[in-house]
Amino acid sequence: MGQDGEENMFAAKAETSFTYDTDATLGEELHSDRPSVLSNKLRELFGAYTSCPSYTMTAGNTPIEVKVAKSATPELGDEQFAYTSTMKLPAGAQVLKTMAVRKGNVAVMLVGAPALVDRHVKTAVGKLPTGS
Repeated sequence: MGQDGEENMFAAKAETSFTYDTDATLGEELHSDRPSVLSNKLRELFGAYTSCPSYTMTAGNTPIEVKVAKSATPELGDEQFAYTSTMKLPAGAQVLKTMAVRKGNVAVMLVGAPALVDRHVKTAVGKLPTGS
């Protein structure tokens, strides 16, 4: 994947985030494109992350070790993808779950604390348009 992720762009995107307490956030993105484009881009994106079980990224000058594992997904929409990443930060480990569900020409992606992603994914998918 490129440094800026431009090759994973879709025709349209909207995003927002929610804070549940000082340590729990949930981000939500909506993407739309032709179903085949969404499918291919999501497979590429999630495949890139899950094909490398660990890597190091930097925040400023601080190296951060990241471990990635493919996660189970509920049977929602036409396709679903998920992985969990554990980042070893100076203040301790942080675990994030990333899940995407494609329904027709729209995909919803949730990123956040695993329990929040699991709790809200059905609601998010349920708000996608029918017949898309």
